[in-house]
Amino acid sequence: MGEMKSFQLGVIGALFLSVASSVSIVICNKALMSNLGFPFATTLTSWHLMVTYCTLHAAQRFKLFENKSIDMKTVMLFGILNGVSIGLLNLSLGFNSIGFYQMTKLAIIPFTVLLETLFLNKQFR
Repeated sequence: MGEMKSFQLGVIGALFLSVASSVSIVICNKALMSNLGFPFATTLTSWHLMVTYCTLHAAQRFKLFENKSIDMKTVMLFGILNGVSIGLLNLSLGFNSIGFYQMTKLAIIPFTVLLETLFLNKQFR
């Protein structure tokens, strides 16, 4: 019972950190583009992806998660989709409010599930 409780606490903590970091990144990106006039939204995307890569690489070195083998074609397709969606979202952030940005980001989730269902023959239950 104690293991399940610590697992749930870890999952809740990871979800909280994910949401907190996402919101922080969006607020910083909006401030950079709107208040400071930084016009390079796709540069912000590349910085975001580089920081994500470095953080995950460090976490793997510290054995915070275990490496699992995944089909490289699937990883590459997901990476391209993810990079393009983040780039387009950052471009829209320069013209829209943070609230609209967050709603657009949430709309990507069912679209991703639809693409996985159609192209990767996945079934979600």
